[in-house]
Amino acid sequence: MTATHWQQYKGQIGLWAMVLAVLWWWPEESTSKYSPSEPFIELSSVDVVTVKNTRIAQDIAVTGTIAPVRQTLLNARVLGEVKQVSVREGQSVKAGQVLVVQDDRDLVARLQQSEASLLTAKAELALAQQNLDRIKPLQQQNYASNNDLANAERQVDIRHAQVKSAEVSVIQAKQQLADMAVRAPYAGTVSERLVDAGQSVAPNTPLLKLVDLSQVELVAQVAATEVAAIKVGQVIYFTADGYADQTFAGRITRINPVAKAGSRRVDVYALVNNQKGLLRGGLFAKGYVRDDQAQQGVAVPFSAVQERQGQKVVHVIRDNRLVAQKVNVGRRDEAKRLALVTGLQAGERVLLLPPLPQNEGRIVRFKDGR
Repeated sequence: MTATHWQQYKGQIGLWAMVLAVLWWWPEESTSKYSPSEPFIELSSVDVVTVKNTRIAQDIAVTGTIAPVRQTLLNARVLGEVKQVSVREGQSVKAGQVLVVQDDRDLVARLQQSEASLLTAKAELALAQQNLDRIKPLQQQNYASNNDLANAERQVDIRHAQVKSAEVSVIQAKQQLADMAVRAPYAGTVSERLVDAGQSVAPNTPLLKLVDLSQVELVAQVAATEVAAIKVGQVIYFTADGYADQTFAGRITRINPVAKAGSRRVDVYALVNNQKGLLRGGLFAKGYVRDDQAQQGVAVPFSAVQERQGQKVVHVIRDNRLVAQKVNVGRRDEAKRLALVTGLQAGERVLLLPPLPQNEGRIVRFKDGR
């Protein structure tokens, strides 16, 4: 290659290098219709939900408390000192189990005396009967007078009455002795212990309180304006103190016909199966009754609805921007956590949670390219 050719070749290489440099640094034409400097909010597909038409039955909100269906105050039946209390509060007991025992020494002595008196009365009756049996033939042979026979018969009647009285005394002493041991009338749980060993108690003194928790009753309050939609046989679904993540169910057995004057609420009673013993008397409960007549419309999750200056709003994505839309909230499905609203159309995308105020009106971009 000559020097002239080499110079021409170097010039061409330099020219191409300049062209490539210009192309490399030349800015690409933007395909976005938004300014690169315009603020935007970045979301993930899990942050939004596409709303659709849904049928929702009416859920009538209720609040109330749990109460035992069966509870019994166990009282002393006889006068005496408490010898033993064999149970503690919260302890489960079986039907017939001895719970409290009173000192029975005086009654044992009384029973022994009554039994001895009965034996004596029976012996005296036997003697009186023998005397009567002896006098009857003598009177027939005129060796005994009619008065002798009448006196003998009267003595037999007296001894019969004495035997009957002694038998009653024995029965009463045995019953009082049995009453010294207070037993559980049914299987249940001791909710209160009211006496201790060594205390003297009179008849009808409260000793223990026993409750049966195999079934409990939900005493629920319903707004008087909504009670017309509630009927016996419907089911109340509810949660209770300590069991926020567990739903219980009770069937309505009765409805109070009179509303409470102060609150304008009506008591509704539901029977709840509680074989596991989770529900205790006095627990606060919150739930709902479902009306069978359903309505259809656009439904949104409860979490999407925001209260703003007395109005309900949800945040919807329209034209790739975040917009606050006023809505009216209708029926609610407490189980699915959905509510019917007006102001939206099926197919629109709604934020599950309200955004920060400064993000309203901004462009929406999705991390996952949605």
